[in-house]
Amino acid sequence: MRPLATLLLLGAAALLSTAADEKGAKKADNHKDHPVPAYFNTAEAAKPYPKTLAPETFQHPAQIKAYAIARQIPGVLAQQPCYCHCDKTGHGSLLHCHIDSHSAG
Repeated sequence: MRPLATLLLLGAAALLSTAADEKGAKKADNHKDHPVPAYFNTAEAAKPYPKTLAPETFQHPAQIKAYAIARQIPGVLAQQPCYCHCDKTGHGSLLHCHIDSHSAG
């Protein structure tokens, strides 16, 4: 539970200054060399949530757990930015990394 709490605290800090893009995802107005990737300001703004891959698709325990969590708390992940910067390819938040094998590595 500790990693989730850390993730939530980091996400809350990222939510402090934002600007919306055309899809409703938010971009923080941070230092220009290290911008915060897109995320949704609220869980409601991310609905309908995208369908994530089934955890059973994977064999590695960490991947299984990550995809299971994505199904359990989609609203939380929707409010988190993904720091691989996949928002440049259309992803709107960390939740979107779980709609395919992108998050699996």
